[in-house]
Amino acid sequence: MDEKLKKKWQSLTGNSKINIPQPGDKIYVPTSLYLGHGMDDFVGGLATVSKVETCDDLPEDHYNHYMIEIEERPGTSYNLRYLLEYQNEWEEKYGDAIAHPDPDDRPEFNTWY
Repeated sequence: MDEKLKKKWQSLTGNSKINIPQPGDKIYVPTSLYLGHGMDDFVGGLATVSKVETCDDLPEDHYNHYMIEIEERPGTSYNLRYLLEYQNEWEEKYGDAIAHPDPDDRPEFNTWY
């Protein structure tokens, strides 16, 4: 992990020994709203890391080297570097709110599958 990213994560966690999040750690994720598949709408906030993956085919400083999944949204991967870039903004926006699914099942918002 590059030094800038490592320092950012350490400043967010308050733990200088943690380089990347581990399962059980908390991290902010954004809201996702979909016009064509509203059943997948998701409200951002604090989420619990469930999985951390690295792509060893990519250099460690590559934007997509580290990906995470969260308990609140199984099967969706997030780019760790992207998430870290916005943690301060999302902390201000979401505060203590917990990230969660918020499906919109109306047919007119579920035409793309």
